Amino acid sequence: MEKRAGGIAAAALATLMMLGDGGAAAQQALKVGDRIGDWTFQCRALSASETRCALVQNIIDNETSRQIIGVVLRKLGENNEKLGLFISTPLGIFLGAGIAAKVDEGEQFPLILQTCTAQNGCLAAVEIDAKRLEALQTGSRLLVGFKARADAKTLTVPVSLNGVKEGLKALENK
Repeated sequence: MEKRAGGIAAAALATLMMLGDGGAAAQQALKVGDRIGDWTFQCRALSASETRCALVQNIIDNETSRQIIGVVLRKLGENNEKLGLFISTPLGIFLGAGIAAKVDEGEQFPLILQTCTAQNGCLAAVEIDAKRLEALQTGSRLLVGFKARADAKTLTVPVSLNGVKEGLKALENK
């Protein structure tokens, strides 16, 4: 399993769905599709005057060319004062175990399952507090865990944090 640039159409659609609320004018220096470390800068127009932007990373299985997870970091709140972490997984995971994450060997934290659809798989989210923000900016990888079945071992998917600090600075300028 290895990260692959580009992704597939379904992964891109799922990623755009995770961009959620929040608006800002498009930043001239940073363009949609620009790479920031291992992350991609993506935006979606909400209206003629509003755009939502995020840092995105899709983890693709090399053998099947299918997305394992999609990861999105984006601003939240009426004034974009908060940061959210969104994880999409394939449909069919064991919901009872939920989805959890941790930065490097840090403390594990749960994500709240939001919805599961045939089109986009399962989406979970968590608001990032100051402690987790610091960990994301200084850590090397985010470990995302979930189970395929109740009796299965937890599947842990590593996500590179290379570029998060710079990418979040770019989002601040939105």
